[in-house]
Amino acid sequence: MLSHSPLRYILPIGILIALFLDGSISLVFSHLLFNGYYFIPQLTFLWLFYAMFFQYRINLRIEWWSALAGLLFDSYYTGILGVYVFIFPLAIYVGKKLYKYFSVNIFSALLIYIIDIFLIYYLSFFANRLKHLTEMSDSFFLTHVLGPTLIINVILLIFLYIPCQLLFDHLN
Repeated sequence: MLSHSPLRYILPIGILIALFLDGSISLVFSHLLFNGYYFIPQLTFLWLFYAMFFQYRINLRIEWWSALAGLLFDSYYTGILGVYVFIFPLAIYVGKKLYKYFSVNIFSALLIYIIDIFLIYYLSFFANRLKHLTEMSDSFFLTHVLGPTLIINVILLIFLYIPCQLLFDHLN
């Protein structure tokens, strides 16, 4: 139960830290890397993903936390409430369903995370196209946004896997 776990403090603090780091890292990458390619880190979702992936025995109500994180993400970054409030819990739900078929290791985390990131960014792109907020073509989106975004998020997942696994094991 979450009420008896130190995660009741660590989880929301991690969400806030990841939320602010998302913007900072995006700003750094936008100036240092190649023009025309968008590397968008998703540390907020990565933190939620690790909480879902490593804390399967504790009832975290991670869908509610992901909706709250989506609300904060929407209000802080996009200015349009509702997109990530819906997409983050949906990606966590899909991740939990896929998680049942795999063991806890870095390869299964990588596979499920790639599917979740693809789902998040494709649904976000689709929502922005519906609201006429972007005129970006599908091919440009796949090659210049989704591809580089998957690469940077996979690198972050691999780099942070062991430290986060040790942290969640220690908190468990």
